[in-house]
Amino acid sequence: MVEKNSYIIRTDSSATIGTGHVIRCLTLAGELKKKGSSISFICREHPGNICEIIEQRGFPVNRIPYNPCFDNQDLNIPHANWLGATWQEDAYRTIDYLKSLKSKPDWIIVDHYALDFRWESAIRPYVKKIFVIDDLADRIHDCDLLLDQNLFPEPHSRYEGKIPTHSIQLLGPDYAILQPEYAELHSRIPPREGPVKRILIYFGGYDNANITGLTLEALIRLNRSDVDVDVVVSSKNPHINHIKELGRNYTNIHYYYDLPTLAPLMGKADLAIGAAGTTTWERLCLGLPSIVITLAENQLAIAHSLQQQGLGTWLGNADTITSDLIKEEVNSLIDLGELGEWSVKCSQTVDGLGAVRVYTALTISPDTMLRVRRATLSDEKLLLTWVNDPLSRQNSFSMEKISPDTHHQWFFDKLRDLDDVSLYIVETEDLIPVGQVRFDRFGEVWEIDYSLAAEFRNHGVGRSLLKAGLCEFRREHIGSIVLGRVKEENIRSCNVFESLNFSAESDGGGWRISVSSDAGSWMNEYIPDLLFEWIDDGHEVIWAHDAADLPPGDMCFFLSYGKIVKKEILMRHHNNLVVHESNLPKGRGWSPLTWQILEGADTIQVTLFEAADEVDSGSIYLQEEISFDGSELVDELRREQARATISLCLSFVKEYPAIIARAKTQVGTPTYYFRRYPKDSQIDLDRTIREQINLFRVVDNQRYPAWFEFGKDRYNMSIQRDKPN
Repeated sequence: MVEKNSYIIRTDSSATIGTGHVIRCLTLAGELKKKGSSISFICREHPGNICEIIEQRGFPVNRIPYNPCFDNQDLNIPHANWLGATWQEDAYRTIDYLKSLKSKPDWIIVDHYALDFRWESAIRPYVKKIFVIDDLADRIHDCDLLLDQNLFPEPHSRYEGKIPTHSIQLLGPDYAILQPEYAELHSRIPPREGPVKRILIYFGGYDNANITGLTLEALIRLNRSDVDVDVVVSSKNPHINHIKELGRNYTNIHYYYDLPTLAPLMGKADLAIGAAGTTTWERLCLGLPSIVITLAENQLAIAHSLQQQGLGTWLGNADTITSDLIKEEVNSLIDLGELGEWSVKCSQTVDGLGAVRVYTALTISPDTMLRVRRATLSDEKLLLTWVNDPLSRQNSFSMEKISPDTHHQWFFDKLRDLDDVSLYIVETEDLIPVGQVRFDRFGEVWEIDYSLAAEFRNHGVGRSLLKAGLCEFRREHIGSIVLGRVKEENIRSCNVFESLNFSAESDGGGWRISVSSDAGSWMNEYIPDLLFEWIDDGHEVIWAHDAADLPPGDMCFFLSYGKIVKKEILMRHHNNLVVHESNLPKGRGWSPLTWQILEGADTIQVTLFEAADEVDSGSIYLQEEISFDGSELVDELRREQARATISLCLSFVKEYPAIIARAKTQVGTPTYYFRRYPKDSQIDLDRTIREQINLFRVVDNQRYPAWFEFGKDRYNMSIQRDKPN
């Protein structure tokens, strides 16, 4: 059965392919599983596969039989023979499995050099989205998301014309999929200091060319008993007996087999010797300087980039390497005696959070929980990356990249301007930055500027980003805040901007609208939605938590505001509006929605009326009915209350000032509700839960939790839905 968040992974391992593709997919699968997703694998049973390891990690594997007689003659893909079948046959097998599921998987993740757009297009009707992991950029893909974690100077240009225009690209080592311990150790492992005392040798799961043995021979010939050598090999290595025999008589040579992680050995090592495969990013993350010997053609570009950027010493490809060459290079590094700067540079390249970033790109939605923090000096590089991403430059007034020096000056100026600039970074709960929101004051008006990281656009999170930023800005600022236009930085026509229903420009000439709410009100979470709508319509909006701070204007909405407002303050606006959850004049007073739910009501009138001297007695402009099915808890009740409130406020402004003439005087005998206090949330132990279910529905677990007394003690209770609607 495929659950809500479901992923199918198509990848392979073999003596020819190696284990790297499966290992990185297993790491990503672990991250997804940790977050509650359902994952299964589809793998062909090539000789030397590690399907058993996948199953040992708790993931089911749908195995495709291996045909030893098959010879793939597909000339369109350099690695076609790695598939062990035609792409059509492989697609048929995959589709057959997908059709057996009860619903479409959310994603199929494809990590295979032998598959391209033909296979992906055939699969597309049976999945919701396609995520391709690639390193080569040597074929066309039909995908919604593409990951290439490799290090290249201009990574975006590699996939031009090779992926759909809507496809999001995750490029570079920021997205390197590493086991979680690497992120944890990244800030704990210090840079290498002093002479080389320990060397790590690892060349992957198979190492058919036996570069492990060649390297070990070279180190033995160094005759340095003061340098320890850690040799990691797989039990599937065809040369394992020879490698073990080489070091049999040396106490400084230590062997390790089938390790689940290399992190502890990398942490101890001063120097590593290995290939340019997936362990490249692990070494960089832990600041481990490395000598690199490439084992396959697909590693050449990575090794070249490492050499070019001073992150590794590339000796050459396996077929050109000699024991003497390895010996000379290691000897020179030992003589150098200090690899500290090299180590620091490596550590600055990879932080180990790639798997979490990829998870975020796969799952981010308008419902993703976001947190807000002030920008700090360490965010300079992040903001420069965002402003220089290709889409931002393409849609800006100048397509030229912003130079680091220009950005540095701008960034420092913004951070220093404590009075007129507030710059925030918005992150997920996993601390993955999603975008920035900036408030710049011009006179008395704050303009809002925001930008989203490229990989998170077109997911409907722009509104959430803005809301989070505005709520934090409101919390930090005393008094009223006057909000002007909202604009997305450097982008004039962007799907994210359009999805927010914000126009690039407004025609101005609108009303001056104020909103006053209590600082601690739950309604503050929803007020930004209202403000952004008005800003987009060309109105100037002011938000305050104390009505006394409000400047004069056309109208003021008092939303979840519990203070008495003096007449001289009301006179600052032509109209003062209140929203109340009852069919006035019935239900005047405090907490009308709560009282009516306790009375068993399932339909409630929400009323927008003019503030008057007597409480809740003003003329009525608009009403809207909200309905409940009896299962809603307090958060769901409030959500519907907020929706109706926003709807009424928007309608009033849209019809203003003509709506004033349609005001209706309240008719009937008033009734009143009293203020509720924490004591009103007491549970009666002598009554059943069913009899008190409506009380459980309206209690606030944080502010006014349900409680009861037993003996001499008081106990608080919390209620929440096991599975949200």
